Amino acid sequence: MLPSLRKIIGKKQIKPDSKPSDFKMRDPYFIQIGLDFGTSFSKCVCRDVMLNKAWVFKPAGSERLEFPFLIPSTLKIIDGVLEHVTDPKCYYPENGLYHLKPALVKAALSEWDDPVLIPYRNALRSTDKNEIFFFLQACAVYLIAGILGDVIQQIKRRYTGSHDKDYIAVNMAVPIADAERPKVNDLYEQVLRMALRLAGKLTGHPKIRLTDLRTLISGYESNHDLTTNDACFIYPEVSANVQGFVRSRVSSPGIYLFSDTGASTVDQSVFIFIRENHDKSERLVFLHGDVLPLGSSYIEMRAASDSGEMNFNTLEVWRIGKENGNEDLELKIACRWIYEELSKRSRSTLASAKKKLLCKDQIRDIKVIFGGGGHCEYPYKKAVMHPFSGDLFSPSLTPDVIGLPIPRDLELSDPEKRWMRRLTVAYGLSFLKDELVKFTYPVEVVPPKPDEIFQRRAPEYHAVTKEEC
Repeated sequence: MLPSLRKIIGKKQIKPDSKPSDFKMRDPYFIQIGLDFGTSFSKCVCRDVMLNKAWVFKPAGSERLEFPFLIPSTLKIIDGVLEHVTDPKCYYPENGLYHLKPALVKAALSEWDDPVLIPYRNALRSTDKNEIFFFLQACAVYLIAGILGDVIQQIKRRYTGSHDKDYIAVNMAVPIADAERPKVNDLYEQVLRMALRLAGKLTGHPKIRLTDLRTLISGYESNHDLTTNDACFIYPEVSANVQGFVRSRVSSPGIYLFSDTGASTVDQSVFIFIRENHDKSERLVFLHGDVLPLGSSYIEMRAASDSGEMNFNTLEVWRIGKENGNEDLELKIACRWIYEELSKRSRSTLASAKKKLLCKDQIRDIKVIFGGGGHCEYPYKKAVMHPFSGDLFSPSLTPDVIGLPIPRDLELSDPEKRWMRRLTVAYGLSFLKDELVKFTYPVEVVPPKPDEIFQRRAPEYHAVTKEEC
């Protein structure tokens, strides 16, 4: 696919300072959008495929913000009219529809009693499952379509003029534990396709009545666009997170624990990074993955619950207190609860991965990678590192913590390089889907039989895959 595409598009690209007369002669572009659909914020990185250069999308008007690339993932609905919350400091607005990403997952899995669905049930004043499902789907389409509309508009300004062979594709991520569940993966894909198709109509998130949005989505469903479908791709979040690491010169084959702390969840996985010598190809073999409901927003949610009053006002007060480092008893209790729960779940992640190794001692070669906008020393890092001094490791172990490198192909000034902690997923998704590192899902890795387990002989990293069974 790629060689023929390069022949069509060619290598020449228009320069930003070209004269208007030059625009008529410019070559078509191929832009790959990497969309990190986040619980609190979404992020986008765009890549000019022919130049192999990427840049961070920053919404208009955000230039003076500390993190201008953060796009709030929060909506609100008033009298049946849906709108986007643009204030990045407002997490829990009145009439707010927040934590849309995990709510979408719960709907896909029919976990209708989960507390994350409460704002959506309240907004509809309904418990009808079909209505709630459509409402969540519509909210996700509205949010993502508005973002993509803005991104595409910026691309068109960057490459002035038009060509009938201009092409834009979108990759979006889903946590590894959810990605191997067909219901979740299919819903994400369906939402992304709808959003890309409706991006031109929802650019900038215009306020829209839910009934009108329903009409737009129904129109999409009755008129499928195969070109749009081909342009959309869903990829595991942790694989996207480590694309920069895998492609860097500092990467090395081995076994890794990745712990990504977001607003709603901590996404954990243990994987083996394999580099084949014969063709220099790379692969990620996931031994175990889990999505833990222990993200940074649970600190304020727990504190608000313990205080006896949990609503959008109190949630916002506790969130601000958390970020300011306040030492209220409720916040201390909440952080301690996160620490204890995450310590137990991290141990479970490591133990589950260890069961799939032919040589159990290989787990002692593990390295740790941290990521996510919610990551901090306490409770998150200390909780993840705690199991290495427990009964699972004897003697205790202090694994190396590997930092993710700053990519050379991304347009970032020196002060902006600190953004990368929040941009690793979007950056990883900015590569062509055919160029993304191949992976094996945890469910495809079969635990070895007792007679196949052996003692350590040499440092090797192998897990039995589905293809080898």
